[in-house]
Amino acid sequence: MASMKKYLLTTGVLAALITTGSLSIASAAEQSFDIAAAAQAQAVSSWNETIRQQAPNVEGCFHASFPSAGWQAERCEAPPSFVSVPPVTNGNGLTTTARSESIFTVGNGNDYAARTGSLTKSAVGTFPTVTGVTTGTADYSLQINTNIGSNPTTCSQFGYSSCQTWEQFIYSTDSDGNSANGRTPVAFIQDWFFAGSQSQYNSVGCPSGWYSYPAQYACYRNSNAVSVPLVAVSNIGTIQLTGSATSGGVDTVTFSVSGSAHSVSQTATTLNINRIWNQSEFNIFGNGSDNPVVSFNKGSHVTVNLAVNDGSTSAPTCLGSAGTTYEQNNLTLGSCTATGGSSPHISFVESN
Repeated sequence: MASMKKYLLTTGVLAALITTGSLSIASAAEQSFDIAAAAQAQAVSSWNETIRQQAPNVEGCFHASFPSAGWQAERCEAPPSFVSVPPVTNGNGLTTTARSESIFTVGNGNDYAARTGSLTKSAVGTFPTVTGVTTGTADYSLQINTNIGSNPTTCSQFGYSSCQTWEQFIYSTDSDGNSANGRTPVAFIQDWFFAGSQSQYNSVGCPSGWYSYPAQYACYRNSNAVSVPLVAVSNIGTIQLTGSATSGGVDTVTFSVSGSAHSVSQTATTLNINRIWNQSEFNIFGNGSDNPVVSFNKGSHVTVNLAVNDGSTSAPTCLGSAGTTYEQNNLTLGSCTATGGSSPHISFVESN
């Protein structure tokens, strides 16, 4: 009997040691995996910054893949039919009225924007934290929108005595807004020109290759597009969207996700936005003015980060009710903070 008890005791101790050892090994393996994942994420983040700074300064479409820091030319797609109009009153005194009810609380002018002390050279939008989001594949857009402002260079270029300009750097999950024929996700630039008066708009009209938008005495055009991956709403935390404008060079939108980057550029003289850009809005919105709302499930929390570069380390100013796009989402804005340093930015949470 004593031998049996000793055997059982020894067996139990060995079993406990084995179990404890197994748990320790599993825990160590999990910890190692987490460390490797964090290191990979940091490496991709650094790569994103490198390729963003080395983006080609020529018109065209390009792609890059981690870990290579080189950009390769790729075929551009035709300009999409996507249209995104501003909701705010412009110099021409006209306003676009949103079609949605008040439950949609972000967008249609109700959004934060980062204002820089000097002209903005580039803006980078990310979603560092996304929790509680179960919404999957849906039509939406990510937009970096500049301020709408007087631009004498462009006015003269287009034959106007006064005007305003506006530029949008856009990722769209469907370039034609019709998911019934399959989604075609793209990144592109949308340019807007607002005439200073109805009489000039009627007499001068829109530049060649631009579309008219009489409701606001405006003209608009889309750049060529570059094909990009389709990303579910729940995975927007993996995306980085960048817009940049270089005097004498090109305006570029870059879409990066999971170590794959795509960019498309247009000549800076298309709109000369580099001469007036000092305010930026970034967020997730509906997919164009015909599909203006993206809806998140209840319990969603999204942190929005918008880094802006004007060549200084000064913190930008966080402006409320400063959005310039018509589209919306169904989240509610929290408070906004502005931070200076090596990467000046604004940050805020939106949730429902």
